[in-house]
Amino acid sequence: MRWQIKDFEFCEQQHTLTNEQDRVRMEPMMSELLAYFCQHQNQIISKEQLLDGVWHGRYVSDNTVSKLITKLRKALQDSARNPEFIVTVPKRGYRFVATAAPIDDQGTPPADIEGFTEKRPINKHVLFLMALFTIVLSIGFLSSNSSSSNVIVSAKAVTSDKGREYFPSFASDGVRLAYMNHDGTRFRLYIKNIYSGEQVEVHHGEENGVGPGSWNDAGTKLVYLVATQERCQYFIREFDGLEMSEPQLIYTCKPGSFGIIKFTHDDNMLIFSESPGMGKPYSLYSLELDSGSTQWLPQPDIHLGGNNQFDMHPTQNKLLISSPDEQQWEGFYQLDLETQHLSLLFKLNAYICCGIWAHNGEHIVMMGEHPAHEIVQYDLDGSNKTVLFTGPQQLRRPERHSNGVDYAFTAFKNDLNVDEYNISHNQSFSILEDTFDERLAVLSPNANQVAYISLTSGNEELWLYNRDTRKKKKVSQFADGRHYVDLTWSPDERKVAGLTLNAIHIIDINSGETRLLPLPEKEFRGLSFKSPNKVAFSMKLGSDWQVVEFNLQDNSMERLEPHWQSVQYANSVDDWLWVDQDGKWYQGAHPIPLELPKPNINAFYGRQFNVKKSGERIAFYNWQDRELEVYIKGSHKPVQTLNSQVGHFSINGDVLLIGQKSSKTNDSDIYQTYRVNTE
Repeated sequence: MRWQIKDFEFCEQQHTLTNEQDRVRMEPMMSELLAYFCQHQNQIISKEQLLDGVWHGRYVSDNTVSKLITKLRKALQDSARNPEFIVTVPKRGYRFVATAAPIDDQGTPPADIEGFTEKRPINKHVLFLMALFTIVLSIGFLSSNSSSSNVIVSAKAVTSDKGREYFPSFASDGVRLAYMNHDGTRFRLYIKNIYSGEQVEVHHGEENGVGPGSWNDAGTKLVYLVATQERCQYFIREFDGLEMSEPQLIYTCKPGSFGIIKFTHDDNMLIFSESPGMGKPYSLYSLELDSGSTQWLPQPDIHLGGNNQFDMHPTQNKLLISSPDEQQWEGFYQLDLETQHLSLLFKLNAYICCGIWAHNGEHIVMMGEHPAHEIVQYDLDGSNKTVLFTGPQQLRRPERHSNGVDYAFTAFKNDLNVDEYNISHNQSFSILEDTFDERLAVLSPNANQVAYISLTSGNEELWLYNRDTRKKKKVSQFADGRHYVDLTWSPDERKVAGLTLNAIHIIDINSGETRLLPLPEKEFRGLSFKSPNKVAFSMKLGSDWQVVEFNLQDNSMERLEPHWQSVQYANSVDDWLWVDQDGKWYQGAHPIPLELPKPNINAFYGRQFNVKKSGERIAFYNWQDRELEVYIKGSHKPVQTLNSQVGHFSINGDVLLIGQKSSKTNDSDIYQTYRVNTE
């Protein structure tokens, strides 16, 4: 819905407020508040009505409401003393006195207000028409130093399948699009004519996942991955329109290595990424088709997932490699394939991903910081950040369109919720299911409260949920773009420790004050409190993960015996879990061997503990089957198996918290930008 409010144009979907002088992107709650005012013009609205209509019953203080009103007044350039928009009615509430007229979107919209439309159940014919016409109502501005014309970037959907679409790759004709789709069962690779809507599947049997794929410069060949957990192969097919040849096997990679492969500007030479096995970091190699020989390429040092993100320069034999360093800064490196010279372009200390070359090869383009709603561009030295496109949905890594101007990307609405499950009664219900992400829900030691991260305010903030009253409240006031990957409670329930990209924060539950621990910027894993003033975590020392305990009182650190890669402390010492460098498990204050229900279970799932114990129950996330399995100690048959696409969970006695996606398929589509010259 769009509204004309005096000289402002307000777009609810885009969270934007635009006039002749400026365009402001509002935080989601401010946009909801303004939308509510537009729908209730010239009515006295009490704070109770606002809490019900805007915050939907969530527990917030009067001060929170007042602060948001103040922010909205500032965005509208309104004065509290001489208001033209929002009038305060003493002891009664607020009145929105400005006239807000809805803009008829059925007519021709203004050229600078086009944006996303939400997905609705419509027939295939309409979906096809949507792919041909502008169906996205979100805008971005592409700065141009060479032209004074007002160039506006919008986007339109080019896929509309059920499920998730990834890895767009346009052939040189700009008509055929190769993309991956996950329909809830497996990955498929399709080639689609975006104008006629006709498409074909690159099929390799029902058991195999296929994709991603990438075209050669001429658009006559497609190289792609075929993989299962036990199989990994790269194939090439030749194409004439949508007609394809039989597949040609060009390389067999290591099982569990789900890498990416691309042509260089020479069809005989390809670049691919490969890992030694499931969950291992990736390295980059070249493959010569004539000889079948492979060669390791000069590349950045390996950290986290290694070097799996790369892009071929549009005209030159140069790779752009996106790779994190030891401090978790994302680095962007240039590799000259002819001289084999590797050079660092720049680094960013941000939760971002996957740079690509701009069409002119003189800039780097990537998605913005989490949660990414923008496509941004930097100079090759990391300066002059420019927003190329912005939209209401989250975006994944862009790819260059073959027309030499536009970009293609995946857009999705990622709504994460939290379910509570009672193990004894076999009952499940949702406790956190707002329209924004709720993540990393962790039960307090007495199980009365839940700490979690929410995007309700537009930034990741720490919130609390009371299981008795079912009320929520926001604890923190970060507003700085930090991205949390794990949370843990202190035993006295006064603090929560939060793990971000390369730092650990201690948050006081009562005051909301945050303390950043004086640690080197590194990758940390497995966060837990040993005592109210001692927090433990694993960090890479040399080639091994080792456990470090940090004393909050004097900032001292102590490294445990080096044969421990992980220690997970809990409220009960019987639930302490230890893992040695050989992957063997132990329990208790004085570690004794512990047999897990299945062999070779990893200590970590990403940055988080993958196994948790509560009394006689042991739970772990089976990421291969996307299931959370709960066992009784000593048993090899699960008492509960619960589906989970997220992986994060918390267990305390009978209570189990599970992160879930609001949609089982998490629908997403591929969009293509386009530019409109309004002169």
